[in-house]
Amino acid sequence: MQFSKIFEPIKLNTHTLPNRIIMGSMHLGLEGLPETADRMIAFYGKRFDGGVGMITTGGISVNHAGLGSNEFFNFQVDSHCKELEIVNKAIGEKGIFCAQLFHAGRYAYHRELVAPSAIRAPINRFVPHALTEDEAWQTVEDFGIAALKAKQVGFKAVEVMGSEGYLINQFFSGVTNTRDDYFGGSAEKRKNMAKEVMKRIREKVGKDFLVVYRMSGIDLIPGNPEFSEVVSLAKDLRDLGADALNIGIGWHESRIPTISMLVPRGAWAKIAKKIKDEIKDIPIIASNRVNVPETIVKILEEGEADIVSMARPMLADPDFINKVKQNEAERVNTCIACNQACLDHTFGGNMVSCLVNPEANREIEFAKLPKGKKSKVIVIGSGPGGMESARVAKSLGHDVKIYEKSGRLGGQLNMAASIPGKFEFKETIRYFEAELKHLGVEILFNTECSIETLEKENPDAVIFATGVKPRDFKIPGLEKKKVGTYVEYLNGKFEPGQKVAIIGGGGIACDSAHKLLEDHDPSIDEYFAKYNVGSYTNVKIQPHKHDRKISIMRRSGKIGSGLGMTTGWALLQELQSSGVEFYTSLNYKEVRDEGIVIDLKSSGEKIIECDSILICAGQEKENTLANLYKEKHPEKQIFVIGGAKETSGLDAKRAMLEGSLAAREIGVKV
Repeated sequence: MQFSKIFEPIKLNTHTLPNRIIMGSMHLGLEGLPETADRMIAFYGKRFDGGVGMITTGGISVNHAGLGSNEFFNFQVDSHCKELEIVNKAIGEKGIFCAQLFHAGRYAYHRELVAPSAIRAPINRFVPHALTEDEAWQTVEDFGIAALKAKQVGFKAVEVMGSEGYLINQFFSGVTNTRDDYFGGSAEKRKNMAKEVMKRIREKVGKDFLVVYRMSGIDLIPGNPEFSEVVSLAKDLRDLGADALNIGIGWHESRIPTISMLVPRGAWAKIAKKIKDEIKDIPIIASNRVNVPETIVKILEEGEADIVSMARPMLADPDFINKVKQNEAERVNTCIACNQACLDHTFGGNMVSCLVNPEANREIEFAKLPKGKKSKVIVIGSGPGGMESARVAKSLGHDVKIYEKSGRLGGQLNMAASIPGKFEFKETIRYFEAELKHLGVEILFNTECSIETLEKENPDAVIFATGVKPRDFKIPGLEKKKVGTYVEYLNGKFEPGQKVAIIGGGGIACDSAHKLLEDHDPSIDEYFAKYNVGSYTNVKIQPHKHDRKISIMRRSGKIGSGLGMTTGWALLQELQSSGVEFYTSLNYKEVRDEGIVIDLKSSGEKIIECDSILICAGQEKENTLANLYKEKHPEKQIFVIGGAKETSGLDAKRAMLEGSLAAREIGVKV
């Protein structure tokens, strides 16, 4: 595919973007950490150097009440403004650095939160104070003052956060705005907060300063504004001086996935196009679930948007733009929309990073690490941790060889990639295939590494990334049914029947159930139909019973515990809407001809009818070789990472980080 369309320049006010990709806003969780300004300079500077022409910061609050949490920057705090000025002086000439003007409204995680009306958000335990009309006008003024401060500290643009269910968006919705004054009472008045904010910002910063408005293209909340209301607001914002409209999608409380792997690539650009068809004279920006160059080109060629905004893909690969420009798209480290180290960290109050790029937001720490002497390194296993440790070790100048007992890279990522909604893991494997080849890492496939092999190789350092194996599970009568483990099923060696009992209720069990229900990833049309997106105001998942009867059982704990905070609910919702039955707080008794017998602590004995049993009952370490080699060679640098180190809490995020850290210790004297 020709990527030239991406690099056509476009005019934004008095600025020219060198390409049609911008880096969108995401909260990084750096505020309050030591060396905050230096961390921001390192993080954003690396993305500017990687070819991005315009970057929008994470939300910076316009006042105290608007803080998302106490870890946000606030334009009303002088020390915060001074930090932001330091950042702008360091990187402000690299491109267009844009400050997002933010007010969380009822989504704020502190007790002084405010909103249009005193209606608690489903995702927040605090009830907001309903702004008086005078307080609402003061908030308008605070947006204007914040925009002026942004200009004064060196930002070249501002973006108004009027989407994703934050304060201004809350004023626009009849679900959250029940007031009866200038700022509510009718669809026309519910637009007034957005209009007055836009008007005041333009008055404060002047006509030549770049102002982007991020508005909600669709809220994905039953009862929220119709499309005609959205278009009416878009026209008003344009007329009041917005230089571009960035089309946001959904609220955080919505029960419709918008940015996870479950969403087809580029799906939400369809909403941007609906607005673009009505708004002809300012650029329309599309965002959400755009992660590969091919999707960007498709959006631009089909006229769905003028500009594409990507946040997490730049987290995953700061050199995204330069690699595409240099015709090295196969070397892009693609965002897989897992949310595990970005949004999950944000909502957990932690610093943001990236599963596929552990260096993200650790630029300063990693730069300070001592460089080890050149060493001969053996990596055993090529799952996520093994691949990342080999990549980092080779990039640091070590001689690296991978031993992989199968015929392909990826380890358990290959199984994960076979599950509907998790196809993006194929991109991670593709990236490492290209990158390890580019770096010159030697890979021995179909070769099991033994103690004799290691003695012969005599490496300076060994990284054991040997992974896990399914935990053995026994119950009387198990032989009466067709039985297989999740590994056998996901590798295509076991095909369950029509009535499947799943032993174990963690993430692997839920993923396996999803694969049993769906044999392909949905198209955009199928996805929109599943959630009734076309209705705009009555968007919700549509029940769809499946021919297969599936039961998931777990001895204790919640079904799906361990799934991502911001993605797990969507998978569980999918399973429930398909009629999957969940059982927990139980003991397994036996298997009879009619099914598996369980003893529920709440109601006693129950027979779960089944013709086959899928075992997803946990994992055990594969670290025998590591223990043996450690005993023989205590003088060597030996690292055990990922599942081989600890099965509890195992995921690719932890394995990749451990692999990256291990590689950075090689050759360093302890």
